[in-house]
Amino acid sequence: MDRKIIFLDVDGTLTLPTGDVSDKVKYAIQQARENGHYVFLCTGRNKAGVRSLMPIGFDGIICSAGGYIEINGEKVYESCLSDEDLTLARDVFDKNNLMYNLETTEMTFQDDEMNHEFIKHQMANDKMNSELQRLLNEQKDRFNIHSLDEFDRNPIPVQKLCFMCHDEKCLEEPRKILADRFNFIVHEIFSTDVINGEIIVKGTNKGKAVEFVVNKLGLSLKDTIAFGDSMNDYEMIQVCEHSVVMENGTNELKQYANKICESVSDDGIYHEFKRIGLFIS
Repeated sequence: MDRKIIFLDVDGTLTLPTGDVSDKVKYAIQQARENGHYVFLCTGRNKAGVRSLMPIGFDGIICSAGGYIEINGEKVYESCLSDEDLTLARDVFDKNNLMYNLETTEMTFQDDEMNHEFIKHQMANDKMNSELQRLLNEQKDRFNIHSLDEFDRNPIPVQKLCFMCHDEKCLEEPRKILADRFNFIVHEIFSTDVINGEIIVKGTNKGKAVEFVVNKLGLSLKDTIAFGDSMNDYEMIQVCEHSVVMENGTNELKQYANKICESVSDDGIYHEFKRIGLFIS
């Protein structure tokens, strides 16, 4: 088999709901790389958010939905919001009562209200009181989270904003005002009472990042394979020669895929790597 370059989304594709990666999937990645194939992360998370995954072993990372790229540990690309765009986005979000964070390369800035909201939807109600503070601290450590006040005292370049709100009406004005400058992505609802999404500078997306990496390595898009699960993977799925969507992925994305594999909870990456011939167990 010719050398392939595989791009893996993280949440819902590589990582289980717990944030862990199964031993089978780790094995598949390691075997594929030993057989000479490249394996890249391609995620909406910033670099800080993938630190815990790096011991698995990857040839590079595409983070912040294409806003930051490393190959073999070396930064080769970075795209950040202008001061004007950042100020506009924050003002519009504040005016419309949206919770939001600011993602930079090495840390995320968000306040406890948003931290609490993320954790709340990962927990059963009966564990809220006993587990909440521990999980909040764990999340802050995992994603290197700091307060927005800290950012305001010492601002640094921002690659992406994520937002949350409780009412679709809160998004009407932000969409109208920000649509010319940003890709406005609303993710699948993971709760009945919260909407979450992200805004990314226009021209920045996972598909463009894949093209950049392939050109940088002197490879061909004909040798690319993408794995994803949600519509923020759309451009990556469209660009890559062979596209795989997880069984747990959205129906909207599945219509663009060459293949649907098992869910992330059923080691979908492992099984598809094996079927494609990236390794033989």
